[in-house]
Amino acid sequence: MVQSLVRAMEILEHLRQSDKSCSLAELTRKTGLPSSTVHRILQTFCSTNYVVRDPKTHLYRLGTALIPLGMAATRRLKLRDSALPVLKNLMRMTEEDVFLIIISGYQGIVLEKVEGPNPLKVVERFGGEVDLHCGGIRRSLFAYQPDSFIESYIRHHLPHMAEHPEEKETLLRNLSRIREEGVAVSRGEYIPHAVGIGAPVFDMNDKAIASIGLIAPQSRTPPEQVKRFKELVKQHAEQLSALLGYVRNNKGISEECK
Repeated sequence: MVQSLVRAMEILEHLRQSDKSCSLAELTRKTGLPSSTVHRILQTFCSTNYVVRDPKTHLYRLGTALIPLGMAATRRLKLRDSALPVLKNLMRMTEEDVFLIIISGYQGIVLEKVEGPNPLKVVERFGGEVDLHCGGIRRSLFAYQPDSFIESYIRHHLPHMAEHPEEKETLLRNLSRIREEGVAVSRGEYIPHAVGIGAPVFDMNDKAIASIGLIAPQSRTPPEQVKRFKELVKQHAEQLSALLGYVRNNKGISEECK
């Protein structure tokens, strides 16, 4: 399976590097793969429009289905570049580890992390994926997703709630409260003895595309510190949203979430 993926990527890379369309023979020669293998991979790519075959010349070129992938990668790079100075400033003001989270399927993935100076830390792995309803940072992003996404998440990812409607109602009330306050707080949900505080980040289309926040040991987060951190996290999330072109509406939430 891995070898097949490597071969497929080799073909895409040769098509990317070429300034013209390529023939089957040319791709076979460049990759050193059997002609039957190259043909099979090209057929698969053509079925998904990742590669297009000209019916007259029988030459191959990259397809338009790759454009959204490239645009998505570009947006993530822009988000990361814009977020880094905001995260660094939040770290300086809190002296805690701060994070940028984005959605990956039904999970939240750490796209960027800036470590604070405190030697006692709560470990949150860079690139780590955790369910969206878990922890303050991820749940602050989850709360601002469209109702259809939240219902789909619960139906497919938390199926036990169908038999326990009270749990679903508790979760929905929690998400509603987050939307009212604009910030989420968690205590020891998936990391023992840790406090997580997060707030959503919006883009120019009023969509919650990420969240930022911090994770700290409970020993460093008494109530008055939590209150201060909540305000700082919320302020920095708003700063990043503004950098991405977001203009706050009257209720401060996307129309899809109303």
